[in-house]
This record gives sequence, C-alpha cells and structure tokens, in this order.
Amino acid sequence: MRVELTQHRKQELKQRCQELLHMHKSHIRQVAKVIGKLVAAFPGVDYGPLHYRELEKEKSMALKISKGNFDSKMILSDKARAELVWWIQNIDTAYRCINHGVPIIRLQSDASGLGWGGTDGTTHIGGRWGPEETVKAANNEINYLELLAAFLTMKAFCKNMQHVHVQIQLDNTTAVAYIAHMGGTKSEDCNALAKVVWAWCQERQIWLSVAHLPGIHNVIADRKSRHFDDQTEWMLDKGIFQRLCALLGKPEIDLFASRLNAQVHRYVSWKPDPTAESADAFAVNWGKMQFYAFPPFCLISKCLQKIVQERATGIMIVPKWPTQVWFPKLMSMLVEEPIILPRTKNLLVQPVSNVCHPLHNKLVLLACRLSGDAMKIKDFQKKLRTLSPLHGESPLRNNIKYTLTNGWSFVTGGKLILCKQMSYKC
Repeated sequence: MRVELTQHRKQELKQRCQELLHMHKSHIRQVAKVIGKLVAAFPGVDYGPLHYRELEKEKSMALKISKGNFDSKMILSDKARAELVWWIQNIDTAYRCINHGVPIIRLQSDASGLGWGGTDGTTHIGGRWGPEETVKAANNEINYLELLAAFLTMKAFCKNMQHVHVQIQLDNTTAVAYIAHMGGTKSEDCNALAKVVWAWCQERQIWLSVAHLPGIHNVIADRKSRHFDDQTEWMLDKGIFQRLCALLGKPEIDLFASRLNAQVHRYVSWKPDPTAESADAFAVNWGKMQFYAFPPFCLISKCLQKIVQERATGIMIVPKWPTQVWFPKLMSMLVEEPIILPRTKNLLVQPVSNVCHPLHNKLVLLACRLSGDAMKIKDFQKKLRTLSPLHGESPLRNNIKYTLTNGWSFVTGGKLILCKQMSYKC
C-alpha cells in the first residue's frame, strides 16, 4: 500500500533538477518553479521534505536582496546543489507508504536547562547536558534541547532496531513540528538536528511518528531531566588516563561509563545510553577486546571472576585496600607492575560540573593491568624477584605487605611485586 509518482512526473522532475544543476547562474523564478515541483512531489516521496529547505532558504534570501524581483539571477551553493543531486539520484525509486502500521514502541522524552530524560514506559533514563549542550541551555534554546532529548532517547532505546515504526511523544509543540515536517526554516540548528534524526532513522529503516503529549502527563521524562543519580559518575583525569595508556597500552573499550565520562569512543553503560555500544558490562564478552574498567568498588570481586572466566586482559582501576578479600586475587592476576596514581585534587571529578571527589585526600588508586590468561600471568611472574627467608626469620607467607624506599610492594606466592609511582604534573 504505497503512493508513487507517475513515470512522466519522475522524468520531468529529474530533467528540471538537472537543468538547474548545470546552470552557473539561474533566475530566481526558475529556482522557485523547481521548488514548487519538489513540494508537489512530497505525497509520493517519503523523505522528500528533508531535501529542499536549502533551496528554499537561498531563494528567499535572493528575493530579499533583489527586493522581490523574480527575474534577478542567483548562484546556488554546494548545499543546495547537493539537494538537487539527491532528487536526481532517488526519484526513480522513491515512494510513500500509505500506512506504516502500529508503532512497535512508544517513547516519551523531555528536556530542561539541566539535562534530558526519556522512558519507554518501563525503563527510565536521563542525564545532564554536556559542555556544548550547556551553552545551548544558557542561551535558552529549549526547542533545540527538546529535539536533542528526543534523539538521545531514541538512540538509547532503538539503536538495535530495524524496519520498525517508532513513536516519540513530546510536550514541546515546536519540536513536534520539526520532527513531523522533517525540519523547518525558523531555526537553522533545529533544522540541522531534525535532518540528523531522520537520517539516523532512514539508515535503520525506522519510520518515526511524533505526537504531542501535554506536560501534565509527561511526568517521568520531566523528572529524569531534572533529577540525576550521578553521585557515582566519577571520571579519572583525562591527562592521567592518557599517561596510563602510554604506560600500559591503549584500551579498546570502557566497560563502566556513560555518555559524559567515557574515556574511549567505545563504551558500555549501566542503563540504556544513546551512544553506548551495549548496556550492562557483565552481559558483554570481555575476552574479545582490550578493556578499561573503573567499576564501583562493590563490583571488584565480580569483575575479577569475569576476567578469569573469559581469559580477558585489560586495565582496571582499584583502591589500594590490601585488607580486602579480593586483593590477593587481584595481585595474582597482574601481568605488569601496578601503578600508584598521583593523589591530586582533580584525580577524580564529576563530568561537566568538575566537582572533586570528597575523599581525594585519602583515597589511593592503583592502575593494574590484569589478565585471566594463565600463560600471561606466568610469564610476568617469571620476571619478579623470588624472596627467601632471612636469617632468624620465618619464611615469607603469601599476601604480606612491605613498604620500601621506592614505593609500595606486595608479596604473593613468594614473589615481590613493586608498584611504580606515576609522576604527573597537573
């Protein structure tokens, strides 16, 4: 069930676009006629409204300069010419579906000056704005932020979907109009973002419909855009992280991160996240990649078990807590000497707000390169000093801590592991 232009209309439209494309200068009247043909073709071209507004904007600007004289000439920009090329290349196969069926998922989103929120009715997500988005909020560009909140919600819940109909419900009528009309002419930023949203959907063959939801009913998304559970959103100083990469190797993926504090491009989040590769680090196979993990301290034991089970190798940030039950296991999985991170005020900060960790004066962190591969562990331990009992002393037992002049050390299996102190200037 679809509508399609007749073959005659397709050929005529393509010919008009080609003629205009080959002109260095064209009359404003000619451009206006082609725009009229394009708009008239919308009922038979699903994504047509995405590819004419640059032509419309330049025509209006040329008319303004010529004081309404349609016989004046104008030069089309590369962006306008790209829109003509799209029509020439796609008009033969273009059509419009009469009915896209019932939405398989209905999403709600909202934005505030602080952040964004979204829900699919079961899972509720949200977060603060990043630095660039905070500038938009400061300039009171709420319509743009509402569009962005809708896009982030879609990316979080629908990134793995294809060939489906998705409905997004918003309480901002301007954002609703920009999505429904595939753009607009009032705001350049909103128009550009609407085109990005539809391009993302088109790539996945997702049809997006939009509905207005009164603010009084958009309670969950509104709350998630204003109240954030980010007390655990701590991020290692980027300069220190880069130094670690130089010493221990650059990881491929960050296993415990979010949109704002991810240290590398690929990351795994706790809940659905717009740009995360996956949600829930323990549902991902760590053995297939060099990982970076800065987990909540209560999950360290579980992380060590996962590394052993999947014979994974990567960098893990842990507190220097030798009395914890997981610490001997951690030491036995090392494949390089651990590094004591510098105790600076900005070692751990919250993204965007840059609030320092309240325990920065007391907390000592270790960067450990660990592996669940027994052969790698064995190769590393061959390089360690073997300790023998001194005269008049009992033999050294496993898991005894020693403080040496060159830093901090640990004994495991009769082997002495020396920790390197990272030198770093803030």
